[in-house]
Amino acid sequence: MSNDNLPPNPVPANGTPDTPKKFFVRFSKIEDEQKVFDFYDLNTHKNVLQREKDLMKGLIDDGAVVIIEDEKGTIVAASITYPHKEKDSDGVEHVKWQEVGTTRIALNGYPGLFDAMITMQVLRAFLVEPPEERFVAQMFTDPVQKMAGKLGWRRLDEQSVSPHLVESKEKMVPPGTSVGTVNWFHMGREGLPVMAAWMVKTLDNPVLENKKTGEKIQLDFSKSSFFNMFQEEIKHLAKRDFGSPDAPDMQKGVQQSRDKWLKNFFR
Repeated sequence: MSNDNLPPNPVPANGTPDTPKKFFVRFSKIEDEQKVFDFYDLNTHKNVLQREKDLMKGLIDDGAVVIIEDEKGTIVAASITYPHKEKDSDGVEHVKWQEVGTTRIALNGYPGLFDAMITMQVLRAFLVEPPEERFVAQMFTDPVQKMAGKLGWRRLDEQSVSPHLVESKEKMVPPGTSVGTVNWFHMGREGLPVMAAWMVKTLDNPVLENKKTGEKIQLDFSKSSFFNMFQEEIKHLAKRDFGSPDAPDMQKGVQQSRDKWLKNFFR
């Protein structure tokens, strides 16, 4: 159904224009399994690659899925963080990359929803399970690439995409799906303060406006135990300067930077 015929300033479902409808941003729990599966099944998209169900189930249970839902608990957007691992010479697995993937927004027209999801999941992974190297994502459309660009993501040259990363992702998607080396983007330590600063700005003004209809909604992070626990750390991170995303130091991995930052922070 099109929104073209809606009035310029429709009244939100739960009140008046002065009380925007709330949407809650949080991470998944075990009981969300079916809700998350149903959301992706009902909102398929050609640029959102399906992943293996067992893999998704494990990540939902681990809290690696960021969810935006309305007051009734209906999911309107979701994104999943996928760890890509390699074994060292001793056979021990290490998380080399954390991939932001299967990002899907069904509530269209609100600039800031994408930013909220990507920022939340990257900051959680940075604090809870940082990759040794970098965050990565495949982004296929120009609008998504531009939104990610303002958050500190940059394009990876095809020659710089690790064959091990491509191989790892191909194991996560349906058999026969070609992953390839195009449209890969990366983000290292340089982009973390950019994302943290966006989060702090959103806390100061959590209201988003639909540019087409004028309807406003409010993001609410109160149901996220992660955010409530690390709010001060996120504010502190927003004030740091790890360098420019346009000139990343590829030798300094995210995990190394996380460990050093926490040691300095908890004194």
